[in-house]
Formats: sequence, structure tokens, C-alpha cells
Amino acid sequence: MQDKNQKGDFFIPSWLLFTVVGIWVVAVPVIVLTYGKTRTPVQTSEILGVQTEEINVDEKAEVNIEVKEKQSEEQEVKGVSKLAIGSPVYTINICKDKFCYYIYDEEVQPMVDDGALDKEKFNKYVEEKVKPFFQEKYGQTVVVKNSKGEFTAKLSDEEIVYSNIYDKVNSAFISNFNNIWVDLDYKITAGTDGKYAEKYIEIDNSQQRLYVWKDGKIEKEILLSGPMYGWQVYGVFPIVDKGIEPIAPGGKYMPYWMAFYYSKKQNSWYGLHGLIWTKTEDGGRWIEPETNIGKRKSAGCIRMVVSDAKYLYENFEKGDLILIHE
Repeated sequence: MQDKNQKGDFFIPSWLLFTVVGIWVVAVPVIVLTYGKTRTPVQTSEILGVQTEEINVDEKAEVNIEVKEKQSEEQEVKGVSKLAIGSPVYTINICKDKFCYYIYDEEVQPMVDDGALDKEKFNKYVEEKVKPFFQEKYGQTVVVKNSKGEFTAKLSDEEIVYSNIYDKVNSAFISNFNNIWVDLDYKITAGTDGKYAEKYIEIDNSQQRLYVWKDGKIEKEILLSGPMYGWQVYGVFPIVDKGIEPIAPGGKYMPYWMAFYYSKKQNSWYGLHGLIWTKTEDGGRWIEPETNIGKRKSAGCIRMVVSDAKYLYENFEKGDLILIHE
């Protein structure tokens, strides 16, 4: 019989042992994995916190840089403004039909005395530089000649006015404009200079206009109706005959006619005369309309209103010269 106080041997069944070990084998990785996951947000949070902090630092740096750059730009702009106020930089643009001559600051400054544009210096500059520049385009000439003589005529009908350039520029200058634009004025004028003879008639076909020259000055301008293209002649022509109102081959009357060229092609004379007229069947008159003036309408003759033809007839004689050009 066994004693009650005697302890027996402790025996753990094998199935229990395996069960406990299995539980630990499964539980340990789960605990580790769970612990790791609970720690990851903290680490991520710390990492994000650092990144956010770094981003904030960069943003502040960029903001500071932008502020400094803006301040720098403002200082530069203020500096330019102060420079423009203290020492204006000028550009003068002198133009005719978008054909321009530019005077830059380094050439303007020597013409400025005590804040004013010196008239004598500026006009000298215009004469030496501006005028030759535009003369290359608007001052070109051509020699017109035939068997009776030759003369020089300008190609352009436009003559630029240089005398008022200073007034235009100075007006802008005293109004504190730095970039000054000036459009040149011009006038339509004769193609010759009045020096060919003491007295002569100049006919400009391109203008359909006649100029009366006496002693180097234009005494009168007359609008014309000249020959159609293909019928015109160019050169020097003396007046060879005159008649108060001769009749043309077609039966039309030519008031104050002055002949200057014989056309073999037409077997007739070209002449200066008033607008033609003819008798009608009812005994009246058909008179060429004045609306033809300014248009090329004839087959050689040069027509004008009767009063102008009379003026020429009374002021020019046989042998006086007519110069014709395009």
C-alpha cells in the first residue's frame, strides 16, 4: 500500500507536449509580425514627419529666394526708373512711308544742352545725315533725252520737307517723350529745277500736271489730260506753230493750240490746247467735259481747260521749249 504523503512521478503526455510546442511555433511569428505592424506606422509617421519637415524647409527656402529675387527685381526696376528720370535715353525715329532713319541716344546727347535740344546742332545733323539718307530713295533722278536735247528729272513726284523736322522733334522732346516718332511731310512738285532755260514748260505725265518755269521759279501749275499709254513722247520739244482754234483731222476744234511734235504714225501734230469741242447737228456745241482733266484720254495732244490754254498761248512763243517726262 502506498503512502499518501509520498509524491508520485509527474508525467506529461506526449500529445500535450506537441500541442504546446505547436502553439508556440505558430504564436511567436504572429506576435512578431503583429508587433512589427504596430511599430511601422510609428516609423512611417516619423519618416513622414521628417519628409514633411524637410519639404517645409525647402518651401521656406524657395519662398525666401523668391522674395529676395522679387526685391532684387524691384530694386533693379527702381534703379532703371531713377536712371531714366536722371539721364533720359532717347531714340528719334524719322519716317516716310515706313522708311525710317533712326537717331540713337549716343547721337542725341551731344545735341542736348542744359536739357534742351539745340536747334543749330540738330539742323546740321539733319542736313549731313538725315537728308542724304532719304535723298537716296526720294531724290533719284533720270536723264530724259531726244534729238532736240536732254535734261535731268526726278523719278519721285514727292519732295520731302526737311525744314520742320526740328519743330516736330523738339515738340516731343519738351513734352518729355524719350522714344520720339516723326512722320515726314512732303509735297508734290516739279521734276526739274527750273534751270534748264530762262523760261520753259515742264510736263509731268505721271502727275498729269504742267509747270510754267520763269527765272528759276514755278509761276503756274496746270492740270492736264494727256496722252494714253503708248501715245506719249518724252524729251525736249520747241513750240513750232500756234493757232487760235484750228480744226483737228477728226473735225474737232482745238482752242489755243500750240504744236510741238509731228507724228509720222498719225500724220498729224501733237499740241497743247484747250478741251476740244465740235458742232452738233442741231447747231449747238459738244464740249469735252472737264472731268477728263487728270486722266489720260488723248492720242497725243495735251489738253487743259480753255482758260489755262489761253494763258500758255499768251505767254509762250514759237521756239520756246517744252520738257516732257513721266
